[in-house]
Amino acid sequence: MTSRTTRSIATGAAALLVASGLAVGTGAAVAGAVPSACATAQTVTFNDINTLGTNYYLNKEVVGDGTAAPGGTVTFRTTVSGAGALVTAIQDFHPAGFELVQARSSVWYLLGGQTWTTVTNDVTRDSATNSVRYSGAGWTTAGNARATLETTYRVPADATPGDVLNSGAATNLALVSGYRLANPINTCVTIREPNPTEVVTGSLDGLGLGSVTSGSTALGDIGADPATFSADLINGLDLGQLIGAAAGS
Repeated sequence: MTSRTTRSIATGAAALLVASGLAVGTGAAVAGAVPSACATAQTVTFNDINTLGTNYYLNKEVVGDGTAAPGGTVTFRTTVSGAGALVTAIQDFHPAGFELVQARSSVWYLLGGQTWTTVTNDVTRDSATNSVRYSGAGWTTAGNARATLETTYRVPADATPGDVLNSGAATNLALVSGYRLANPINTCVTIREPNPTEVVTGSLDGLGLGSVTSGSTALGDIGADPATFSADLINGLDLGQLIGAAAGS
């Protein structure tokens, strides 16, 4: 990745403070030491006077192999862990033009322990900073508990294969000057050429057919084996939907 030009798309967030009713005080964002080279996963450690000499960790990773095709999707996970302070917000900074498809959180509950929840309708999207923020009353980092925001985005159809796109992350802890920022964090996704399945899916999207399914079989699950691809594609079509669409045209 380091041999390619890295475009740092997540910008302008250093002045953005996450509001928190549990924060003891306010102050400028505290930045940690960010790794210098792009990778598919990075961790920044925060240890300062406001953390009382204890470590808090801000980790961001690209789920999967770290690549995405134009018009496809990519998923990031941002996780906060540490010495017990409450996490009141997690913020994901994404490359420009990426469109949020789904957001999930994993936080620790007294009843149920560490649990995943879909929070797509509960996040705040900020186009000015290319960010998605999820806030709450406070999630513990005591013991092995952690707070995670998982965000899935649609990659722009005009993204250029070969580009390496940077991203960022931030969190707000219930501490004095609790906003911790790593933007960029150098967790990067590489744009690649679409594979055969993605080419067909994109063509169907262009025709207004969207994600063609039959029962629980999605086009995205069809294998790329040339011997079976055509048959799987035909079997995956919802013929009733296609006939209805033709009759209404």
